[in-house]
Amino acid sequence: MADVHLRTVSYLEHALKDQHNLVVLFGAACFSLAFASPVPLLVSAGGELLWLSLGPRLPAFRDWVDRRLSIQYLARAEAAIEGALGELSEHDANRFRVLSGRASQLVASACGRLPARELQLGLHGLLELRRTFLDYLFLGQRVDALADATPLAEREREAAQLQESYGATRELTVRMTIRQALAGLQRGISQQTALGGLRRSIELRLGMLEKSVPYLESRLLDPAFEQLGPEIDNALAEIGPAEALELAVDQIFDPPPASSGL
Repeated sequence: MADVHLRTVSYLEHALKDQHNLVVLFGAACFSLAFASPVPLLVSAGGELLWLSLGPRLPAFRDWVDRRLSIQYLARAEAAIEGALGELSEHDANRFRVLSGRASQLVASACGRLPARELQLGLHGLLELRRTFLDYLFLGQRVDALADATPLAEREREAAQLQESYGATRELTVRMTIRQALAGLQRGISQQTALGGLRRSIELRLGMLEKSVPYLESRLLDPAFEQLGPEIDNALAEIGPAEALELAVDQIFDPPPASSGL
């Protein structure tokens, strides 16, 4: 996952759009006009074709393109993250900043320790890890907003009282009213219980993400360790994305229709 962005690069396109090429072609065109000769432009065009055939294959050019695109991509991502932090509680925003600080320390430790390509993949992997942490923070905030402040034990006592009243009365209209109230209360208890389970699951995954950075720091102490990106990918695969729990929240309040068996 960490190298998805880097794998989608068209080096030929970047070689063609490189401003140095455009400057040379423009200069050659000016010389051709000034001397009324197509030779400068033809020579420049030939050099351009040679560059386009060789340049995109050169490791140095590819590394230069990757670094430039990586810097731009990470800068846009950081700006988006900074904007999103304003929508979190101060506690959650500070929690995210602590994780980001540990990630920055990890990158500082990896500089000069890992090959440039692996360090670049590690930067993108850590961005994905921090984004996943942010997703779980927002999901936790949503679950907290849906949670009812009424203690579950109080709701259960109320349900028991309704059940007792239902059994004690024989008046049909009253029984129907009690039954509807009891069904709504039991549904609410079930929803709040499920939300509580999801909140614990969210907190578990947040904790796993927080612990993954110190684990990666310990892996850097191994002299043979060189692949930070795959290690981050493995940690994220173990934790899983927030989308699955997001869907579970939706299903608590809007469960899928039961399939009719034939």
